[in-house]
Amino acid sequence: MKVLFLKHVVNVWKEGEIKDVKPGYATNLLLPQWLAIELTPEAEKKYYEKLKKQEAHKRELIENRHQISEKLNWQKLVFTLKTGTNHKVYWGIWEKDIISEIKKKFKLELTKKHIDLPDWHIKKLWESQIYVKLWKDAMAKLFIIINEE
Repeated sequence: MKVLFLKHVVNVWKEGEIKDVKPGYATNLLLPQWLAIELTPEAEKKYYEKLKKQEAHKRELIENRHQISEKLNWQKLVFTLKTGTNHKVYWGIWEKDIISEIKKKFKLELTKKHIDLPDWHIKKLWESQIYVKLWKDAMAKLFIIINEE
C-alpha cells in the first residue's frame, strides 16, 4: 500500500515522502494517528500541486529578496499584550505571531526559518529588534513594540 507521510519521524521517514508499506502497518498505525494518508491519484495530484506552489513561492522570494528586505527594513510591528503586576508580560511574541502580522501588514508569506528571534520569544515590554533573513545576502531589521493592554 502506497502512503504519503504527513509528519516527520526521526530516522524513519520525512514529511512528504511517498513509500510502499504493508497494509496492516498503514491501517493500524499510520492512518489512525494521521501520520500518513493513502496515496490515491487525487491525493498525489494535490500533493504535487502543493509542491509546485511552494517551489514557485520560494523562487519568487529568492528573486525578489532585496526588494522585500528593503520593504521590511526599519518597519515597526506593534502588539498589545496583557500584563500583570510590575508590568510583567504573561505570554510573549513568537515567530508565528510575527509571521501573521507581516502577512497582514505587508502581504508576505514567510516561515519560521526566516525569523531570527534573540531568544525563543519576546517577552519584554516596549521595543525589541529582530531580523528577517530572506537569503544569505538579504536581511531586514524589524522593530517589535509591545504595549500593555
